[in-house]
Amino acid sequence: MLVKLALNSKKVEQYNQRIRELKMQYPDVSWKEVEKLDDMFCPYAQFMRDPEWTKYKSIATDHRPNIEFHGIYVCGLNSNHTLPDITDYKGVTNFDSPLYWCNYGVADNASQILDYYNGLLVEYGDYMNNRKFIITMTPIFREDEPADGGWRWHKWGQYIGDFEPKCEYLYDEQGIDYVWVFHILEVEECKDD
Repeated sequence: MLVKLALNSKKVEQYNQRIRELKMQYPDVSWKEVEKLDDMFCPYAQFMRDPEWTKYKSIATDHRPNIEFHGIYVCGLNSNHTLPDITDYKGVTNFDSPLYWCNYGVADNASQILDYYNGLLVEYGDYMNNRKFIITMTPIFREDEPADGGWRWHKWGQYIGDFEPKCEYLYDEQGIDYVWVFHILEVEECKDD
């Protein structure tokens, strides 16, 4: 089941204290404090309502109503490492999980990712039914990629979108303005220390 994240105020206070310490020690690094969940894990439906998003050409329209995007968050790559620092959840590392090799990839939108998740539920329901998950998504924009090097398709898992990538690097693609890197993350509640 996909879970809804909430901030743990005590953990956020500790996290922000550490950020303030790091700012003092390394003033040239742009460390950011957390005030609300959206600062680190922005719910997808909320992200899509942001007027800043309209500057990007839509690749594919999401065919689901916003209500169905519960448990899907837009965040930076590897934000799963911050999850236990600000919420009551942490990622589960289970090398024996049937999802271990198929819980990440690249898509055009959240609807495709939810369809993929639902397919995993059908195939691995015995494993997934009594466990908790979140889905993290990170947009990768072609216009932000360098002309030499940059984001490559084969490093981020299976592409489940509608396009047919023709180049090794996103920068060189024609007609693909952005993609979403996603991770279906198994989570469990943190135990109090």
